Amino acid sequence: MSITPKQLVEFSQALNTANANEVARRCAIGRSYYAAFHLAKEFHAKLSQPGTVVSSRAGVHERLYQQLENPTISPADPKHLISREVAALARRIKRARTKADYELGQTIDLEMADEAIDHTLKLKALVESHGKALSALKPLDTHQPSQPHMLAS
Repeated sequence: MSITPKQLVEFSQALNTANANEVARRCAIGRSYYAAFHLAKEFHAKLSQPGTVVSSRAGVHERLYQQLENPTISPADPKHLISREVAALARRIKRARTKADYELGQTIDLEMADEAIDHTLKLKALVESHGKALSALKPLDTHQPSQPHMLAS
């Protein structure tokens, strides 16, 4: 059985209730982040050409965000700006996820989890608002070793 980014963000919303404990809030942030990552990855794969990777030593997530921040499509193309906005939102959510996963001494409150989920929903709406135009495009083949947009480390 497979799942979708939409299901991940819905699950994060279900975890993050007013009476949720801190463990649930941390998990909500994490699931929300991975929903955003997969949405960003799908958006990038549908662009007509991959963005530029600045540091080849970066991990899979960082490489994707670099490509989204440095699109090689024309600046006149609306997807150019969207790509940069998707990267900025994904990085904000990643910072929250990093706090939730690694800074156990810091309190993660409902507001922080709500903010991460809100950013994910904004990213989702941004990607979906241009999904119709992108769906007509053939996705890039991310399995070709010769293509620079591969996400493999």
